[in-house]
Amino acid sequence: MQIGRRPVALALTFPRSVLISGLAAPMTMMPDLPNPEADTSDNRESAGADDATQVGDSLSASFMPPDAMAARIEALLFVHGKPISARRIADLLEVPSVIPVKQCLALLARRYDDLGSAFSLQELAQGYQLTTRPEHDALLNKLVREREAQKLSPAVLECLAVIAYKQPISRLDIESIRGSSSDHLVRALLERGFIQVTERDKNRGNAALYGTTGEFLRAFGLKSLSELPRQQDLASLAAAQEGAGEAEVDEVQVQDPEKPQ
Repeated sequence: MQIGRRPVALALTFPRSVLISGLAAPMTMMPDLPNPEADTSDNRESAGADDATQVGDSLSASFMPPDAMAARIEALLFVHGKPISARRIADLLEVPSVIPVKQCLALLARRYDDLGSAFSLQELAQGYQLTTRPEHDALLNKLVREREAQKLSPAVLECLAVIAYKQPISRLDIESIRGSSSDHLVRALLERGFIQVTERDKNRGNAALYGTTGEFLRAFGLKSLSELPRQQDLASLAAAQEGAGEAEVDEVQVQDPEKPQ
């Protein structure tokens, strides 16, 4: 067997050698050459050599411009909502290495910090996630509360309307007005923070009396309970729905606790 047209000597003849198929080639005859397989992304990652500082910007440019890749990564992070690994991002972008992905992630993180953006890039659960900064929590919680209010079922809204107009009111009185069990509805409103126990009725065995909270006002965009729709407004609504069927009119009447039962 020959390498580079020169005979391969036995390992005993040349102590500094590398074994090839049971034979040995002297180091002076076989210079070190870069091994393409040893430089793959998987091997470099396992050795911890995938740091962007070790490869330079040229590797990113070999796939696509860094700004273009960063924009695509940002879009993925924006819609995903959960931590996503650099390997998964690389697969979605159809690039063979995570190195340019991590370069662009670092680029995005710097941009968010330098621009004072509302977003920050967090490394969580072996992945990356786009998050909002803590100083915006109060504003975002307000939006979340409004969305939660819109998701309330008709039955829960009906129960909430009875409490809002007749507070403080006991659960038994709520059920008397609605004509059906309301225990699970009251629990749901307590969990949402829309109602609370405001006082106790000593004449009924210290029964809890419920009323609305400031959270209720914020969620429905009210400054005070005085901004609740008036009886005249509800009557007008009932008149407008008069042709829509008796069931709908009855529902409006239930939501108007001031109407004599």
